[in-house]
Amino acid sequence: MTGWLLSTLRSRLLLGVSLGWLVLVAALLAYSHLSGGALAQRENLTHLEYEAQLIAKQLERSIHVRQQALARLRPSLVLNDSELFTQLQRQEGLLALFDRLMVFDAQGEPVAAWPPFEHGGPNIATRDYFKHVRGFRRPHVSEPYVGGETGIQQVMVIEPLLDDEGRFLGILGGNASLHDGASFLNLRSQRIGEDGHVVLATAQGQIISHPDPSYLMQAVPAADRLPLLDRALYGWEGSGTGEQLDGKPGLMAFRQVWSANWVVGVFLPVSQAQAPIQRYATQLRWVGLATVALMLPLLWWLLGLGLAPLHRLERQIERVGRGDARRLKLHTTMRELHQVAEAFNRLEDQRRDALASREAREAFLQAVLASSPVGMFLADMKGRINYVNPALEAISGFNVAASRTSEWVRRVHPDDRPAFIEQWRSTLEEGADHHLQYRFQRDEEQLWLEAQVSRVELGDTALGFVGMIQDITERHERETRQLWEAEHDPLTGCLNRRGFENRLEEACTLQRRVSDQILSLIMMDLDHFKPVNDTAGHAAGDELLRRIGRLLQEAVRQQDAVARLGGDEFAVLLPACPIERASDIAERIRQGIEALEFQTDGHVFRVTASIGVSSMDEEDRDGGPLVKRADRASYRAKHKGRNRVVVQAGLSEVVEAGRD
Repeated sequence: MTGWLLSTLRSRLLLGVSLGWLVLVAALLAYSHLSGGALAQRENLTHLEYEAQLIAKQLERSIHVRQQALARLRPSLVLNDSELFTQLQRQEGLLALFDRLMVFDAQGEPVAAWPPFEHGGPNIATRDYFKHVRGFRRPHVSEPYVGGETGIQQVMVIEPLLDDEGRFLGILGGNASLHDGASFLNLRSQRIGEDGHVVLATAQGQIISHPDPSYLMQAVPAADRLPLLDRALYGWEGSGTGEQLDGKPGLMAFRQVWSANWVVGVFLPVSQAQAPIQRYATQLRWVGLATVALMLPLLWWLLGLGLAPLHRLERQIERVGRGDARRLKLHTTMRELHQVAEAFNRLEDQRRDALASREAREAFLQAVLASSPVGMFLADMKGRINYVNPALEAISGFNVAASRTSEWVRRVHPDDRPAFIEQWRSTLEEGADHHLQYRFQRDEEQLWLEAQVSRVELGDTALGFVGMIQDITERHERETRQLWEAEHDPLTGCLNRRGFENRLEEACTLQRRVSDQILSLIMMDLDHFKPVNDTAGHAAGDELLRRIGRLLQEAVRQQDAVARLGGDEFAVLLPACPIERASDIAERIRQGIEALEFQTDGHVFRVTASIGVSSMDEEDRDGGPLVKRADRASYRAKHKGRNRVVVQAGLSEVVEAGRD
């Protein structure tokens, strides 16, 4: 009877597992008393998330205060002013926030600093933070660096200096030391319990603050060692368990400091979190040891008896794996092992065929990807790039495969970055197709790229992602130019009728959505323009129209729309402008045109304008009534003697006459 029970692998494993299960039940009953550890871990993680959020908000406020302070000082700075040094010295409020205030010109040369540099100061033209601000012309917080004269580890909060036309003049910066105990970056004094601590790192993986000064300015360890911290460097926020920087296990929570591209990490050693339950675990330890001591001999004998044929099968499989044999040949009476051997032999034949086929497909795929003119990459399910073809290397200008994904994200234009991150995150989490156009900084050159990323699946199993990236800079510029030409008058550079109608429709939609804004319209015809064409020719008339167009564009705000509707007819669309203000603008335009003197071929010409003004009425459903009222007012101005402004608002009319 016993021989029959042990004649099959199933009966042997069943007997062994049955005995083992009895022991497992007893062990689970004892282990149930330890379940409080999970609850303690959840509570500690919740507390760490709260602490990380508070610290991140504190840093956001500190950075915001310093950026605002620099922004308030920026308008009063003049680079070539001899008083610039004294002006920085008087900034007591800013000097309380920074260790040093500095001004550099557009070539990275120091202009002024307080406290002053000992040796005149360094040239920073080649430094990454200076290139970044010069390229994007936006406020920026630099990566940590070591001061050239002081040798102090520090970061710089930077404000770009621009002229009225947006040209880059230099930077205004403030330094903050990483070691100074009073610095807003020093988080070493913030402790979580006895051994918990706070770590501050940049998204590039460089440590800014740590209780152990030896970690400062060091790179964050590899992703396979600290996976949660690596995810946080890509923008993830949350909590979990893992390894601390010192190699000890711990609980951790992460929050982002978006304004500086930093990551706050709060760490609590597992030993501290589990201290309350260690005493109870010690009491149960003897129970576990006694259970193992009793069961090991029995399980050793049962498993040795039951798995002996499997050891022989293992050695046969090893011979097939080494190539010493092509098939399994077993000498046993156990039916299950014969079935396993037959199944293995079938799979081995299929594996050899599949391996040969896969090698051929991989060689073909490698050749296709390498020769493709389109940039292509392959990524795993976690978004890690494992292949990049030469075309993508040429487009990006750096080694994509050897860099962090955050390096690519950092080169995306700040205005396009949120949409890029959101789409990439949606692709990784949900498998949605990624299709986006965005601006990309390659060295000193800005490109327009089009990215298409799709998930690769085999049946119901997701294998990874394949992406194609194309440089569409020329196409984008061509489309932008075509759009501009479609909506603008080539003679004056003003909007044409089509462009005017599009702006009018947009302004009316905004008017209906924001009820407290008033939309006004100025329409005008030039008086005495025909004699210019008849006497001096159409070329002279065209030049006069160009001057009129420039005069109108200089007389209005940037958000206003100036259009040439045809011939000598112009219109000015004034969003968020009351009719009284629009009437003043129209009168200034009338005076400017009246004062314009045009000379050609010995002839002197003067023209005037008949101008009509109207505003959007609450009952207007579109811009048609607005245009009709302004056109009617312009018509009445011409028939009342020309060279005047007529304001038409509903049925009421106010006439302001000028000189004929």
